[in-house]
Amino acid sequence: MSALPETPPDTAPVVLEADGLKRHYEVRRGWFKPAATVKALDGASFKVRAGRTLAVVGESGCGKSTLARVLTLIEPPTEGRLLYDGRDVAGASGEELKALRRTVQMVFQNPYGSLNPRAKVGAILEEPLVINTDLTKAERRDRALAMMGKVGLRPEMADRYPHMFSGGQRQRIAIARALMLNPRVVVADEPVSALDVSIQAQVLNLMMDLQEELGLAYVFISHDLSVVRHIADDIMVMYLGRPVEIGPKDTVFARPRHPYTRALLAAMPRVRRGEAPAAEPLRGELPSPLDPPSGCTFHKRCPFARANCAVDVPLPRAVDGRLAACHYAEEIPV
Repeated sequence: MSALPETPPDTAPVVLEADGLKRHYEVRRGWFKPAATVKALDGASFKVRAGRTLAVVGESGCGKSTLARVLTLIEPPTEGRLLYDGRDVAGASGEELKALRRTVQMVFQNPYGSLNPRAKVGAILEEPLVINTDLTKAERRDRALAMMGKVGLRPEMADRYPHMFSGGQRQRIAIARALMLNPRVVVADEPVSALDVSIQAQVLNLMMDLQEELGLAYVFISHDLSVVRHIADDIMVMYLGRPVEIGPKDTVFARPRHPYTRALLAAMPRVRRGEAPAAEPLRGELPSPLDPPSGCTFHKRCPFARANCAVDVPLPRAVDGRLAACHYAEEIPV
């Protein structure tokens, strides 16, 4: 796969690298039918540097959450390489995996369901330290209170239960918990989609401030392109388990070179005319991952498809400052 064009100067170290990452599942379809393979993630390659944010976007069912589970080592990849600070996850021993898991943490979508309702906030924040460190009780408490201060919560809130907080405050608690082990990478799976619009900007600005202060790398998963435009440095657009366009945010937003990206941007709400490309709405529904179309998986919904699109699988290639998996990327109007 071609290298992703980078915006110079970009000398920050690569903390996360995926090369041909796949995650497949065997699914039984009945007593008398053979098992089928769902290619939930089917060949993602990208790099994330310290202090930068890679946004992963696409429709529901495109493989975003599967990618999050693989990146956070909740599930192993079926194929491909996953490296943290140059260390390959494949073949790592139990102790090595335990150390690698401390370098990557996750912020979940729903702040109402991701926190233990029976535990006080202080205990929730101290739990990662109890499991992974030898700190004393007083040291754990001090770290928890310090982290609460970083995310804008007062020390006395440590003795309250999650139900006593608003949605935005709960997500601040979830962010604080993810940072307790000083990770290098944070995977945020739709972290503001369950929040009121008035609160979303506050949480996003908090995440950006913490990134600048701590040098964090974010993999930010979202379906909301207006949120992505606010926080991302680079964008990876996924369709049916495969990346179809990867590049710097400004380049992709200004000149999308894949028909799917073009359609997503055209559907994005905008204030002024001309802020997004004019495009027809997407035709049809997302195909079943149990029976994806041949060739380019997007060809049945693509207004620019030609005969060879139904046969030949397009590989990501460098086009106009980004990678695009389209046979006719140069001809897509912008």
